Amino acid sequence: MDTDNVALDFLNTRTYVNGRATDLLSTPEELREWLVSVGLHAHGIDVEASPPAARLLFDEARRLRDGILTAVEAHGRCETVPPRVLYALNRVLEASRSTVQLVHDGERLTLVKLGTAPDSLAALSPIALAAATLLTEADRRRIRQCGSQRCVLWFLDTSKNGRRRWCSMATCGNRAKAARHYQKQKAAN
Repeated sequence: MDTDNVALDFLNTRTYVNGRATDLLSTPEELREWLVSVGLHAHGIDVEASPPAARLLFDEARRLRDGILTAVEAHGRCETVPPRVLYALNRVLEASRSTVQLVHDGERLTLVKLGTAPDSLAALSPIALAAATLLTEADRRRIRQCGSQRCVLWFLDTSKNGRRRWCSMATCGNRAKAARHYQKQKAAN
């Protein structure tokens, strides 16, 4: 599910498939594939050439995902985000230290981002930045988990009236409507 926020997409890698909890990031290879699929890259971490580095990135990614979940839940309840979670997010954000440089590309000046050090955490920094932006700029009442009892997906409600309940009307919303219809028919008989 594409939520237009990579942090929420990252949270949604833990989902339900056929009624069973499923982690879409259960191996370093799956993490690498997910990073590539959302337009990020693993900063040269080759899971086959460097299994320890890939495992480190994988472990850090799962800690980051848990931290984002804790932060989003606390934020939604108007509670303080635990310091350990802020530390975890800031640790990843700090790994993204980059510099910029003006270069002439033949026709005009262009601003080019340059990374400083190939830190494996830097691969996760866009996710941490998206989470930080979500927590600081989005209306906390509009960061929601799907209203379906069988779904754990998160979304940012961008609807005009702010009353969206489902991660997707095509799946969870239609299932809820069908269940209500079935119950009405059953009660009428």
